[in-house]
Amino acid sequence: MVVATKLLTRTQYKDTGKQLNMIAASWIQFMIHDWVDHMENTNQQVELIAPKEVANKCPLTSFKFYPTKEFSTGFDDKEYPALNDEELYRHARLITSAVIAKIHTIDWTVELLKTDMLLAGMRINWYGFLGKKFKDTFGHVGGSTLGGLVGLKKPINHGVPYTLTEEFTSVYRMHQLLPDSIHLRNINVTPGLNKSPPSLEEVPMPDLIGHKGEKTLSQIGFTRQFVSMGHQACGALELCNYPSWLQDLVAQDVDGKDRPDHVDFAALEAVYRDRERKVARYNQFRRNLLLIPISKWEDLTEDKEAIEVLKEVYGDDVEELDLMVGLMAEKKIKGFAISETSFIVFLLMASRRLEADRFFTSDFNEEAYTKKGFERVNTTESLKDVLNRHYPEISKKWINSTSAFSVWDSPPNAPNPIPLYLRFPS
Repeated sequence: MVVATKLLTRTQYKDTGKQLNMIAASWIQFMIHDWVDHMENTNQQVELIAPKEVANKCPLTSFKFYPTKEFSTGFDDKEYPALNDEELYRHARLITSAVIAKIHTIDWTVELLKTDMLLAGMRINWYGFLGKKFKDTFGHVGGSTLGGLVGLKKPINHGVPYTLTEEFTSVYRMHQLLPDSIHLRNINVTPGLNKSPPSLEEVPMPDLIGHKGEKTLSQIGFTRQFVSMGHQACGALELCNYPSWLQDLVAQDVDGKDRPDHVDFAALEAVYRDRERKVARYNQFRRNLLLIPISKWEDLTEDKEAIEVLKEVYGDDVEELDLMVGLMAEKKIKGFAISETSFIVFLLMASRRLEADRFFTSDFNEEAYTKKGFERVNTTESLKDVLNRHYPEISKKWINSTSAFSVWDSPPNAPNPIPLYLRFPS
């Protein structure tokens, strides 16, 4: 596919500097897989029977079989004897989902769009203009502006049932975030400058995917893998930065056997999927968002080399420009890791996810979440808080940055005496 080969294939790896690490990249992969499907039939119930060695040691009737540390949310059947296993599970899922949504809103997104204006905007979405201290003391006061979207008296759906759109799916195609290899760190030494561990070895990404990857990662171990990803910047969302190993991907069956036909992921998602699903091309996409369309390639980017390749592929017809190519080529706002066009869709859906959900509005209370669960949601401000809960040794020893989504050896945010809402945009 000419579009993918000429405009997307990685020629030289470009990363995001200290702004975003590989944990930030894996976080959004985790989120997208939870958010998006394409009308698959999810009504059919499938019975899963645990192997004997699992069933004997960890009966499925017990809440304790859930492996993730955060999922238990700090309570069990001893603290809530009136709740059966199913009710415990449902409360735990609700609490964990809310913590994830909060981290995504006021931590991950803030690092992705690293400006004071977006920091203020995301915190207003959750806490309102009156702020966290006021809301913690007096509860939700006023409408969405003063008190935030979270805690509104009732959901707001603007007359349309909530759903994620195909346009949303398209702007969240971010495989450029993936590097060519993971730099494993030596965690058995004293931390260096800014809590940085020395490099140990470099593992190519193809060795970390599929069944082979499962074996490799099990040998690496969770702590080394997590610390290594925290200290490595992810790829930048730009032209000619799509991982070449994803353009010759060996797909596997469920039994681990390699399929004979390799997959060019760049051509598949950048061109075929958007065109097949009738997602507008770049210029019409901007018109649909009431943004100014481009009339010449120079409106899109100042990169002369990129302009030459765009002309080679599309000629002078800017209307033919595929959406992903345009999003990657577009000159970015200072501090933004994504394009302005993508940002508009992000902005709309970030608010919509909160205001349309009764568990963030009318049922955002102790009755729905339990007292302890509601406290867990309200006191968690970042992924770093979660790490401090479950892996304090990682956080204390290896993280120098303010956010766990920034490269961990970056300096913490400097204190600013000017209140957030009074700062001038930089």
